[in-house]
Amino acid sequence: MSVGERGQVVIPKAIRDEMGIGPATKVVFVLTNGKLMMRPKKDLEKYRAALDSLQGAGRKQFLADGYTSVDEFIEDIRGR
Repeated sequence: MSVGERGQVVIPKAIRDEMGIGPATKVVFVLTNGKLMMRPKKDLEKYRAALDSLQGAGRKQFLADGYTSVDEFIEDIRGR
């Protein structure tokens, strides 16, 4: 394998297939102890969407349980 003029390398197909790397996959490079490691970048958008769908769920439960604040809940569970 060689590095092209613009710093590009071709990842062998067998490795791309094994790592799930396709044409639009973003990757991350990490240099550790003189070794260059590459891995697919995690897609955080699906996690953000899941968190957005839960936004406010805890507050609703606190209010349903009769608490007016998280501090009040913490004091209650600590027995203060």
